[in-house]
Amino acid sequence: MASFASGWFGISDYRQEFSFLCIMCLMRPRILCFLSASHCGSIPQTIPVNPAMRIPFGSLVAFATVVCAAPLQTSALPESDAAMGRLIARRFADAIVAIKGTAMVRITMGDRALPPTEQKFDVNGTIIAPAGLTVTSLNAIDPRALFETNRAQMNPGAQPISLGKTEFKGIKLHLGDGVEIPVKIVWKDVDLDLALLLPEKPGGGNGRTFTYVNLNEAPEAARLLGDYFLLSRAAEVLQRVVLMRVSTITGIIERPRRRLLVSTDTLPDTVGCPVFDSQGKVLGINVRLMENGLPKASVVFPAADLAAVIAENAPPE
Repeated sequence: MASFASGWFGISDYRQEFSFLCIMCLMRPRILCFLSASHCGSIPQTIPVNPAMRIPFGSLVAFATVVCAAPLQTSALPESDAAMGRLIARRFADAIVAIKGTAMVRITMGDRALPPTEQKFDVNGTIIAPAGLTVTSLNAIDPRALFETNRAQMNPGAQPISLGKTEFKGIKLHLGDGVEIPVKIVWKDVDLDLALLLPEKPGGGNGRTFTYVNLNEAPEAARLLGDYFLLSRAAEVLQRVVLMRVSTITGIIERPRRRLLVSTDTLPDTVGCPVFDSQGKVLGINVRLMENGLPKASVVFPAADLAAVIAENAPPE
């Protein structure tokens, strides 16, 4: 509608446009009739309007002027925090990568084998070692959880469904500079919702040393209601630009494993991405909290705990 105002009435200033919109909304019985008629090629001679609905034009202008003159209420980070957020983004942006590939699941219903089901994925991950070892959410790349959910919702009398092993193919890391690196899954855990990927060739085949997030540089403890920085990348349609958000720890789960709840947990691009404290130390990686093979919530896997799991399970690089 703002463009309508600019094009039809020569209004260019945004406050004038907003004033125009306010007036348009309050006069909509007349305006809508005028627009509809003008599109049809004729304008009605009279437009019935309830007298009780008449508002003096001066009042409309005064109302719109007051609204537009009111200062916009915005919340801004302290400059020191904003500067740290920008520093983290510059330092670790290249460690946030897109992981693209195809997952195939074989399904059997009763005694009948169904055609394999393929699902393409495009998710974020975090490089955590100079050789390119990358961590992400297993649930984000493995469609089994979706099938498990559908199976749980089936009628009790329906034929039983069994799922075969998920097969992955064509997995590549898409780096911030546009380079694509073929990778393979070297370890995964459904309960922890973790998948580790490693380049098929050392250094990605060209001797590259990867920018990475060091999980051993973790802060001593997380603070409830503390503010942290969540670094991620946008989807491909948005050119995978670097995204930086301020996130707050809203809860801390202690058992059976320590997990952190953050205020940005529902955003899809945050899965597989790191959270940093105000000193630039990594707090953890955002994954899903799994229960009986199904995702229940998004949580932050603490960096120190994740480093211990990887040290115990990941193959030598």
